[in-house]
Amino acid sequence: MSTHLRFAPEILIRLGEELIPHPDLGVIELVRNAYDADATKSVVQLHNATQPGGTLVVEDDGDGMTAEEIHEGFLLIGRSSKPETPDSQSNRRRIGEKGLGRLAALRLGRRVELVSRPRSEPGVEHTLAIDWSDYDAVRSVEEVELTVVSRKTSKAPGTSLTVHRLKQGFDKEQMERLARAMRLLTGFFSDEETGFTATLVAPQFEQVSDAVNRSFFDEYEYKLEAHLDEQGYASTVLYDWKGQVITRGDHIDVAPDDRGGRLQSPLSYQAPAASFELWMFLLNKRSFELRGSKCRFGDLRPWLRVVGGVHLFHRGLRVHPYGDQGFDWLDLNLLRARSPELRPSTNTSVGRVSVEDPEGLLIPKTDRMGFQENAAFIELREFARSATDWAARERKRIRDEERLGKSTPTRRIEPPLAIEREVPRDSAGEAGATELATPELPTLMPRLPVQRQATGLPVVPRERLFYRSLATAGILAVALAHDTADGSEVDPGVDLAGIAARASRAEDFQVGALDLNEVIGRALSAVRPQLERRGIALNEELWDEPIPVAGSVSDLEAIVFNLAANALSSLAHAGDLLGDRAILVRTRVDDGRAVIDFSDSGPGIVNVDTVEMWRPGVSGGRSKGAGLGLTVVRDAVADLCGTRLVVEDGDLSVDAYGELGGASFHIRLPVRPVGE
Repeated sequence: MSTHLRFAPEILIRLGEELIPHPDLGVIELVRNAYDADATKSVVQLHNATQPGGTLVVEDDGDGMTAEEIHEGFLLIGRSSKPETPDSQSNRRRIGEKGLGRLAALRLGRRVELVSRPRSEPGVEHTLAIDWSDYDAVRSVEEVELTVVSRKTSKAPGTSLTVHRLKQGFDKEQMERLARAMRLLTGFFSDEETGFTATLVAPQFEQVSDAVNRSFFDEYEYKLEAHLDEQGYASTVLYDWKGQVITRGDHIDVAPDDRGGRLQSPLSYQAPAASFELWMFLLNKRSFELRGSKCRFGDLRPWLRVVGGVHLFHRGLRVHPYGDQGFDWLDLNLLRARSPELRPSTNTSVGRVSVEDPEGLLIPKTDRMGFQENAAFIELREFARSATDWAARERKRIRDEERLGKSTPTRRIEPPLAIEREVPRDSAGEAGATELATPELPTLMPRLPVQRQATGLPVVPRERLFYRSLATAGILAVALAHDTADGSEVDPGVDLAGIAARASRAEDFQVGALDLNEVIGRALSAVRPQLERRGIALNEELWDEPIPVAGSVSDLEAIVFNLAANALSSLAHAGDLLGDRAILVRTRVDDGRAVIDFSDSGPGIVNVDTVEMWRPGVSGGRSKGAGLGLTVVRDAVADLCGTRLVVEDGDLSVDAYGELGGASFHIRLPVRPVGE
C-alpha cells in the first residue's frame, strides 16, 4: 500500500500562532511581501482592532499574483520561490525566504480574504478565502479544499489581504510597536531612497512620524563611517561636528589581533560587504547652543528615544529586532558601562549597518526575529563592534593630546580631495545645500611615509615591520644553532652577529617602490655563506629585467630568510638520507604578477596539512623551532599584497613535493610600477 505524509491541523498552530510572538511582526511580514512584489507603497489599516474581533487590511500596488502563483506559491507553506528568483522585475533583491511569515500573519484572525490583480493579466483579479474553522473538523489539512475564483476588474494591479475577526486586539503597547516598526522599516535617514513606503493608518503612526521627522543628524558631535569590502577588510573615518575628517583607520587599525588564528593577516572578516555609520551626540544643552543649532535641544532626547541605537538594514529594509528598544545587539551600553570614557550608548547615538548580501550568507530565523547567528552574522557584528572600539580609542587619543596641548594629526591622511557632503543650515545658505569641502590637513607629519600617497603603497605600521624583522632574525638564528647541534662543525657565532645587525637597519622598514630582483638578490647574498658552509647549494634564477613591487625591504627579506630557515631545518632533519642538498630561488613575471618560487631538495611536507602549516606553532616535522617562520612568511606576503587574502586565492601557495623533490613555495605579488 502506497501512502504519503499528512499533517494534522494542529501544525497550523505550531507554524502560525506560535511562530511569531507578537502580532505586529505578522503585519510587518505582509508589508515585506509587498516590497518583494515590487510595490511602491503598502498601506495597513486596523478597524475596531483594540479588542478581539477587529479587522486587519494590508494593501499594496505591487505585481499581484496569478491563480497559478497563488496555488504554487502563496498556498505552498514552507517553501518560497524567492531563492530561485532572488531579484524582482525591477531588480529589487528579495528579502523573503521560507514562506512561513505570511502563515503566521494569516493566523492572526479566524478568516482570511485575498484579492490579487496580477500585472501580467490586466483586467483580471483572483480571490481566495480561507476559513480556519474548516480545519477544526478534519484530521489532516489536505482534506480542506480551497478555491481560487477569477473575475474581471477595472482596478489597477496590486494585492489586498484582509484578516477578519482578529483573535486578539492591538493594545496601546502593541500599536506603538507596530507604528514604530512601520515607520522605521524603510529607514529614517535623509539619503535613503528605496522606492517603497509603508504607512499605518493610525494616530500612533503619525506621532512616531512626527518624532522621527525632527531630524538631528546634522547635530552630531562625532560621526563614524566604516566600510567592509568584498574581501572582508575594513576602513574607518571619524568626523567632527563640522563635518571635517579628524582621523582615518585602515584594516590593521580596526581588526583585533587575536580572532581565532585565521590564515589571513591582517585577519579579514568573513562577512558580506557592509557599511556602518554611527552618529554620536553630546547631551549637553550649552554645547548644543554654542554651535548655533537651529533645532531645539529639548527635542533631541525624544528623537533619540524613538530612533536611538544601531539598526540593521538588509537589502533596503530594516530588520527586526536590531535597534529596537532594549535590544542592544552591539552591546554599546555594556561596553560603555565597562569603560565609560568617550563611548556612545543607545541613548546618545544613532547608527545603521547596511548590507546587500548578494550571496545570501545572512539567513533569517524561522520566527523572523532577525538572523541566525552563523559565522557571517557574528563576523558582521564583530566588524561593527571593532569599528566602534576604534572610534572610542581615537576620541580618547584626541582628548589626551588636547589636554597635553599637542596638535592632533590625522592617522591615515589622504590627498586633499573634494568631498561632496551635506552641510548644516546656517546664516549663509539653505539647509541641505551641497558644497565641495576639503578636509584640513594636520600640521604634524603623519605616522606613515608620505610617499605611499602617490604610489598607492601598502599600509604597514613601522613597528610591525620592526618586530617581524626581529622575529625573523631569531628564527634563522635558532635554525642555524639547531643545525650546529646536530653535528656540524660550523661556528654559529659567525652568523648570528650579521643576522642581528640586519634586523635593526631603519632604512629597511620604509614602505616604498622596490625592484624585487635587487632585494631578493641581496637577501640571498646574505644567507648564501651560511648555507654553503653547511653543504647546501644555493641556486638563483632571477628575471632578466627589473620587477617593480611595492612594500618594504624587511618584508621581502623576512620571506627569504624564513623560507631559508625552513629549508635548512628540513634538510638537517633528513640527515644522510638525502643526496644533493640544494635550494633554488627563482623570480619571474606570470600573468601580470611578480612571482617568487622557493624550492628545496628536502623530504617535502610530511605529517602536517598544507593549510594548518601556516598557523603559529605548527611545524609538521620540517622545523625544530617554534613553528613561527611560515606564519611570518604568510603575514609578510599579506602586507606586500596590500592586505588581500593569502593562501586561499593563490597569493601564497605550496607544493608538498616540488621541482627539487622537496617543498616548493610560490609567492605572487602585485606588479606596481613607480608612480602608479
